[in-house]
Amino acid sequence: METAYSVRLAGLSDVDDIARLAKALAVFERRSENTATAADIAENLTSLAHGLVLEYKASHDESPEVVGYTHWTYNYDTVVGRYVNMNELYVDSNHRGRGGGSALMHYMAKICREKGFKGLRWLVYDWNDPAKKFYSKINAKNWYETENMVTMHVYEKDLMKLAERKPAIEQLGGNVSQLNDV
Repeated sequence: METAYSVRLAGLSDVDDIARLAKALAVFERRSENTATAADIAENLTSLAHGLVLEYKASHDESPEVVGYTHWTYNYDTVVGRYVNMNELYVDSNHRGRGGGSALMHYMAKICREKGFKGLRWLVYDWNDPAKKFYSKINAKNWYETENMVTMHVYEKDLMKLAERKPAIEQLGGNVSQLNDV
C-alpha cells in the first residue's frame, strides 16, 4: 500500500465522523459544552460550508477511518477581496506529525487558488503554541489578536507557495472544481 492517508472532499456520509472529531476538538479547546450536533453539521455542510476529510487506512483490507477534517466558508473583505475563512482544522492526536495537517492546509490553499480567492484566514487560541508553530511553518502571519484568539492568514504569494508545495499526502478524492461557486 503506497500511503495510509488520503484527503478528499467531505460529504454527508462524513457527518458522524466530523461530529466525533469536532467534539474532540472542543474538549481540546476547553469549550466542550459548545459542540454542534451531527444534524447541524449536515445542514451546514450542504448549504453554507464545505469540508475536507483526512482518512487513514491501516491495511488494504480495511475501510478508511476519518481522522481529521477542516471546513470553511467563503467570505469577502473590501480590502483583500474574496477569501476563504477556515472555521476549523483538526487532526486526531494519534495521527498528528504525519503530514495530515499540512496536506489539509495545502488543499485549502489549492482550493483558494483554483477558485481565484486572495487569501485564507482562520483563528487559533493564543495558548495553542503547537498550532501556532505549525502555522508559522507555512509562513502564516498574525493578522490581529483579541483577548485569547489570534487571527492568522496567508495571502497571495504565501498562499500560492502553499498551494504549490508538494504535500506528503498527495491524494485528493473528488475534484476541487465540484465545489459550488460563491
